[in-house]
Amino acid sequence: MIQPAAALDEHNPSASPLSWERQIGAVRGAIGRRTPRAALIGTAGAGKSSGLQQLYELFTGQAREVRVLHESAAAVADVPAQHILLVDDAHLLSDTQLQHLGERAQDPEASLIVARRPWPARPALRAITARLEQHAPAIVLGHVTRADILDHLDARGQRLPEFCIEHIVRTTRGVAWLAAAAVQHHDSRDCAHDRDHESLDASVAELIIHRLDTIDDGLRRKIEEVCIAAPGAIRTEDGDPDDWALQGYAHGLLVRSGEAAPLVRTAVRQALPARRLIDLCVSHPESLRDPAGLPALRDSRVADALISTADRMLREDPRQASALYDAAVRCGAPEHALSARRAGAAWSSGDLDAAALAVEDAISSAPEDVPSEVSAVAAATWAARAMMREAHRVHQVVPPTDEVTRVNAAVAALGVGEDDPPVASMPNALPTALGVSSALLRSGLQATTGPDATESALADLIRAAEMYTRTRRSDALCELPAVVATVVALNLGRLVTAQSVLEDAIDGDHGGPWARRRLLLWSAWVAVQRAHPAEARELLRRVEATGTARLATRDEFMLQAVRVAIARRYEDASGQDAAWQRARAVLLRTDIDLYLLHPLAELITAGTRAGDADRVEPQVRAALQMVERLGSPPLWAAHLHWAVIQQGILLSRPDRLTPHAKALVAAAPHSRVAAGMARAGRVWTDVLAGSVAAESVTTAAEQLAAVGLMWDAARLAGHGAARTADRRVAAQLLACARELHPTDGTRRPEPTAGGDADAVERTAAEEVLSDREIEVARLVLQGKTYAEIGASIFISPRTAEHHIAHIRRRIGAASRSEMLARLRLLLGDNDVGAGQTTQPP
Repeated sequence: MIQPAAALDEHNPSASPLSWERQIGAVRGAIGRRTPRAALIGTAGAGKSSGLQQLYELFTGQAREVRVLHESAAAVADVPAQHILLVDDAHLLSDTQLQHLGERAQDPEASLIVARRPWPARPALRAITARLEQHAPAIVLGHVTRADILDHLDARGQRLPEFCIEHIVRTTRGVAWLAAAAVQHHDSRDCAHDRDHESLDASVAELIIHRLDTIDDGLRRKIEEVCIAAPGAIRTEDGDPDDWALQGYAHGLLVRSGEAAPLVRTAVRQALPARRLIDLCVSHPESLRDPAGLPALRDSRVADALISTADRMLREDPRQASALYDAAVRCGAPEHALSARRAGAAWSSGDLDAAALAVEDAISSAPEDVPSEVSAVAAATWAARAMMREAHRVHQVVPPTDEVTRVNAAVAALGVGEDDPPVASMPNALPTALGVSSALLRSGLQATTGPDATESALADLIRAAEMYTRTRRSDALCELPAVVATVVALNLGRLVTAQSVLEDAIDGDHGGPWARRRLLLWSAWVAVQRAHPAEARELLRRVEATGTARLATRDEFMLQAVRVAIARRYEDASGQDAAWQRARAVLLRTDIDLYLLHPLAELITAGTRAGDADRVEPQVRAALQMVERLGSPPLWAAHLHWAVIQQGILLSRPDRLTPHAKALVAAAPHSRVAAGMARAGRVWTDVLAGSVAAESVTTAAEQLAAVGLMWDAARLAGHGAARTADRRVAAQLLACARELHPTDGTRRPEPTAGGDADAVERTAAEEVLSDREIEVARLVLQGKTYAEIGASIFISPRTAEHHIAHIRRRIGAASRSEMLARLRLLLGDNDVGAGQTTQPP
């Protein structure tokens, strides 16, 4: 029958649509005409009935006749056209009722306001809505914004803290009835000690579950599935309700896309019976990628699903995979059975401490039955701590049984100067990318230990690195194949090849997430060797921006070696000293292995220049013993011998040069690098003795540059320029030094005066004299006396005299005039001033 409005909103009579204030303009436009006609469309609880109640009160306040349709359709025809007919829940009307209502909608002079849900939308109901929309746009309720909540509160003189409003909008996804319930149940007194709004969410969750209990069983089960599965993973199957997503939206339990708001998802997850929850988790293992909100279920099927999901995620997101393995243990999976996976996941995510802990747990729980995967992580962990000897011991105790442990065993053995352990043949095994990579790496490494190591060894190692990249694996390795190939390329003087290997490895995500920082560090090291300091610094910045875990000792050693190399070439004395102090602390924690010899050579020189030759001596001895155990193969020994020769030059100790120079001479017939170093060593010895032949020095310097030692090449030319009394020869050698000196990553055959030339001249001086001696030398060239020099730099005249005597010895000057001539060449003619007229000391 038709009657005045009584209880239009049976669900919540006191509710008021939160978005009503935003829609008020459209409402007034629809009802302000002589013949009010409009359609209100909204989900359950969006406030349709409350809106009609307000309209009823508004119309009756204007003394207009208003009727409300509830059940009887026969009376529709009896309502005069000028009377306002309000229809609530039109989607529930029968076909006969809709037919009579449609007839009234066709009369443009008949007042009619209809409220309905978006589903079910039968053709007759859609036709009525379309007819009404010809007079005014439909008033759509259902989605609530932050502004709607603020307007609603302002209209009632209420306030909520901003973070509370943000929480309501985020967790309800703007579903109108959810947002209204959250605003209604919010108590600001709880916010001080419950900033996560757990009590508020729990209160609204009760309403969600109550609403879920009122809907069709088939739709309920589908919504439960939506709340468990990952977003976008739901597919409509046989037996599912038609238009289930739209049904769920109409009931206010889903958003229009068919997804559940976070508040609904959490409420349903926590309210499901355990058996139903287990079934859904097993059916949708992708939901276990984010187990937040799922209660702990001790069920083997859930544990298996968690493990399976973690296995698939291990490559793309090892940190999340690690969390899933932990969840599987909580669900009842045997902890020991997952020890290898948990250790591998922790390693792959770059969490060295967690990986080491997982290994320790695995070993302590079953010391007689350590899986090969655990031994691989154990060895890699020791190697990352820069303790390759312990990594080697791991594989002595637990013999390798698969390709990964075979590679680790070979790398660790050679890394400490031991023979590669024999590997059982696998005649019936089909070749795999990992297997081929392993075989190439082992054969390439073995070839590097021979006296005639050739480019073929490097080719094998490069192919091993490329093949490992293609496996898309993230194994726990003592050293990456790409790094091994890079080190060998550097030892052969192939800097461009080393750079190419690393670039391909980084582009291909070689080794997975844990390997990225190590690859970037080695790229920075190669950039320094190629005289590209800006590129090296940028790579170090990328290292700092990649990952949050602290660097392992091995990687920290590389970081400090790069910083020392940059400082020694491009920074002042204070920068060099600071870099060495940081590196020295890491060097004390590092057991040098074969793959760290190249950066060690840099630290030997830096430490010696800083007056810490004794500090680096233990590492020098250990490194020499290691290569001797391998038979002193030129590929691995040459750079070490060269570093000790440079140390002897810096210490002015020819006795240290002799044995290492002989070693390089002996290796010269088998190694292009050793040959260049041997020649340069002989020439450098002659230069120190005061015999400077321009052609010999230039040729030797160019040979050093050709094998990747550009900085040392410039130093040799600079020393020659400082030691000769022939101005023409000195100028020629300074030009050579300027050409080879890596100032900004480019080689300039014709450097201009000033700028770069000054930098080269300063560097040549710094290779011979200390900073204080250079300062004294400049004052000498200005013609100052001992007393004037002392007064200028706050030292005593006797100390100034000692400095000048040392300068004479360092540059090999036999007289005062020869000293002045050499200092002018070394420091530049611009420093010559009053010294030409004032008697120098």
